[in-house]
Amino acid sequence: MFCPMICREIMKNGTGSSKNHAIVLPERVNPASLSLILDYCRFHQVPGRSNKERKSFDEKFVRIDTEKLCKLASAALGLQLRPLVDLTCGALARIIGGKTPDEVRDIFHLPDDLTEEEKLEPLKNLNDDPTIRLLNRLYAKKRKELQERQKLKDVQTQEEQKDERSLDELLCFINGDGDSRGGKASKSKKKNKRRKDQAKNPTKANSEPVNKEGASCVVPCKADNGNISRHPCQSQNLQDTEYPFDNADLDDGLDPAMREEIDR
Repeated sequence: MFCPMICREIMKNGTGSSKNHAIVLPERVNPASLSLILDYCRFHQVPGRSNKERKSFDEKFVRIDTEKLCKLASAALGLQLRPLVDLTCGALARIIGGKTPDEVRDIFHLPDDLTEEEKLEPLKNLNDDPTIRLLNRLYAKKRKELQERQKLKDVQTQEEQKDERSLDELLCFINGDGDSRGGKASKSKKKNKRRKDQAKNPTKANSEPVNKEGASCVVPCKADNGNISRHPCQSQNLQDTEYPFDNADLDDGLDPAMREEIDR
């Protein structure tokens, strides 16, 4: 059997002639795979074997565990052993033929790390195969259904996230006082306190509404040469009003003769 990789190491690098100059194999070639490859090469290098014998050997040779078959194919590819690569890859193709992606992952123990949309991506149809065309149409229909379900799920999620607080709680949040009912209660308490104070001091409550402009204005009077005069007040309204003592009888115990002089 012709192995390009081994021949290149022998011809160019001069390795393989002794243990001190051994051929360094690729990392993917483990001892178990190398043993199978040597058995394959020994059988096929014997001259005089018929094609029927070779075919029968090849069929039995690839009847091994799927994991071992994958490692054997990888090792054959690393050694550039083309006939064995074709044989092992053909056996793997027959194993996965007609299987669903989930079944293929179970066979090769592969993790399911693909999303549903990635699983439904259209396949390449280089030869215009009608089966692949039909499969791509089915995938497109499933992708559309998946997108509609995702939209419906998003709408339901938004509805669940809506604010379900009561009106009182919203008012508390807007006012920022923590408790709108407490604010109303404090206002009512202040009103009740004012009413109680007014009931205890009625004179004070009645005297509260006064004229702010001239409430504290006092009009002092004095008698000068028998004439009663009024001092000017800050309030114009009090100046315009009639003085209450102008026409009143002064009962101050004066002698009638003295009173006549004062009246003159």
